[in-house]
Amino acid sequence: MKIITLANQKGGCGKSTIVLNLAIQLGLKHQKVLIFDTDPQGSCIETLKRRTDQLVEIVPIFSDIHREVQKYEETVDYIIIDTPPHDGETMASAVICSDLVIIPVQDSPLDVRSTKTTVDLVNEARQVNPNIKACFLLSRIQPKTVLARELKELLRQTYGFDILKAELANRVAYKYAMIYGQGVSEFDRRDASASEVDSLSVEIMDLLNH
Repeated sequence: MKIITLANQKGGCGKSTIVLNLAIQLGLKHQKVLIFDTDPQGSCIETLKRRTDQLVEIVPIFSDIHREVQKYEETVDYIIIDTPPHDGETMASAVICSDLVIIPVQDSPLDVRSTKTTVDLVNEARQVNPNIKACFLLSRIQPKTVLARELKELLRQTYGFDILKAELANRVAYKYAMIYGQGVSEFDRRDASASEVDSLSVEIMDLLNH
């Protein structure tokens, strides 16, 4: 079992959208996936209520995350944790027990600077669990722009974490798919967003299994 946490103490970076699309995409690849929704708003839970299948399971978790994950050691392939913004305690609990922490960042210098608190949290968690992998994911960006390239360089120079090759653009398909409780690959596999999410899932599986 591998544990993936989406973390950024700044809101509005698309964590829940990424969690849902990644979980659904891994499910479509015949992986057993469970989402921990630690956000009191329950965005992931409300979205998945629109589904009629059990491709992805989800449970609300608000405390003792490190204990809860142990219950599923033998039954799932991936646990993906959606964390709320501005809740350092919940986020820290999720990060400490993770194999991989993904930090979504939008293409804005303000977003890069505000990410520092999350990076510091990951580095502190590594004192307890030195095996945590952490990387940035460019999310809701305008692809193939000078700004996106400069953002990558700024992230590398400032924080030193790896940056995933996969990038998620600011596409309307992500919003439409959520209306129906779908991933973008289900909603329209011809849309560029479907290719983005598939590339992300493949890269993450490779990162965690090698």
